[in-house]
Amino acid sequence: MPINEFITTFTSASPLLIKGLLTTIKLWLASFAISLTMGCIWGVLRSNQLRIFLVSDLLDALTFVLRGIPFFVQLLLAYFVLPALFNIDISASAAAATSLGLCSAAYVSQIVRAGINTIDPFQWEAAKMLGYSMRQTLWLIIIPQAFKNILPALTGEFDQLLKTTAVFSTIGILELTGVGKNIVAQEMNPLSTYGLIAVLYLSISSALAVVSYYTEKRLQS
Repeated sequence: MPINEFITTFTSASPLLIKGLLTTIKLWLASFAISLTMGCIWGVLRSNQLRIFLVSDLLDALTFVLRGIPFFVQLLLAYFVLPALFNIDISASAAAATSLGLCSAAYVSQIVRAGINTIDPFQWEAAKMLGYSMRQTLWLIIIPQAFKNILPALTGEFDQLLKTTAVFSTIGILELTGVGKNIVAQEMNPLSTYGLIAVLYLSISSALAVVSYYTEKRLQS
């Protein structure tokens, strides 16, 4: 790809690409918040030491369903099927962020559950003997240890979350990939346009990796 074509595309299309990038980041952060919050709650309640009768079983079933159905199908269900069934209006952005957040939460719950289950059960017993409540044991002893172990896996999941936002263009959301498609349709310059989009995705992914790296180093020190 000639460098001058790359520069020309960047100059002419940068306002649209930046707008699409901001939309991508906004939806990614919304999905991230849902995924992290719900995934941690589900993971804790599905762990061996904290299971609640029926509640944990229902969460097991929900996790199985969300992990077993492709996200693209979940997106279509959230945007087209559920509003028709319940006669409600839902924006494309809300359907996208919610469906992606819940889908990712199923994977995060598996990561959190596995991290908690790797902690020696004797630590729970020792904390109980020292007078710690279940909540204190979880937040002061178990979670800090588990978080250090699962941070790389969580980073990988949230990095994948970013890349999955590219699917949102299929329901009309003009995020980064959707904007790129429109630019290519108008300007007929796929190499330079998609090259720029790849660089932008790589930049965000690299920033996430750097934050994760220094967080991991800090936890190990």
